Amino acid sequence: MARKAGTPVQPVAGEPGETAGDVHHAASLNAYGSYLFGQGRWEEARSFFVKAAREAPDDPATRKNLGIASSACGLNDEAIEIFAELVAQSPQDASLHNAYGLVLHRAGRLEEAEAEFTRATELAPAEYIYWHHKGTNALARDNPSAAVAALARAVALPGAPAVSYYNLAMALGAEGETERATMFLQKAVSLRSDDADLLVRAARIMDQWGRHATAIECLRSYVRSGRRDARVDELLDELLGQE
Repeated sequence: MARKAGTPVQPVAGEPGETAGDVHHAASLNAYGSYLFGQGRWEEARSFFVKAAREAPDDPATRKNLGIASSACGLNDEAIEIFAELVAQSPQDASLHNAYGLVLHRAGRLEEAEAEFTRATELAPAEYIYWHHKGTNALARDNPSAAVAALARAVALPGAPAVSYYNLAMALGAEGETERATMFLQKAVSLRSDDADLLVRAARIMDQWGRHATAIECLRSYVRSGRRDARVDELLDELLGQE
């Protein structure tokens, strides 16, 4: 399975031009940088990836880590330069095209990002995450029909999370297909049954689409399950008061 973008990776020992010691030290720096990145401490993580890149400047995994962290820190030009080089070196690596697409998307270069996501889906069509990113990029470009097509592919593949169903619902809603959109919103809520924030957001959208009864039933199902949340109770009272 192709590696999913957005998560720092570890360098591989024995790359040309690097001694084992260099790469092993880089691996340690990468490991701690990855830990910091996972904590949301992006600038600190980047400082460790910079050190790792000094130890193993030709290691692709180290360069990828630095590019991901640079993008997270808003250093878009640096991140784009790194990924442009990596993709040129490994043009058949779907995960690199996907990661490059994310970097371009975050930098606001949406059309270029779309091309990278498309290439990722061509190289690895069984990876839902690539279709998901292609779909969310289409939403950002105000192209709901393209978003529907891509996100429908995402949810048809194993592992698609609630956010894929939610975004598909948003794309369908933008196309005016609120009945189908509501079904996918319900699916998103069912996959995250403990997420009161998602439930409240989804129920409000359903109500705006004229699916008043469905919104109420989703909220009631949450309450019947024994879970309680003040936001759910408040919205349920509000919607019941409109009947």
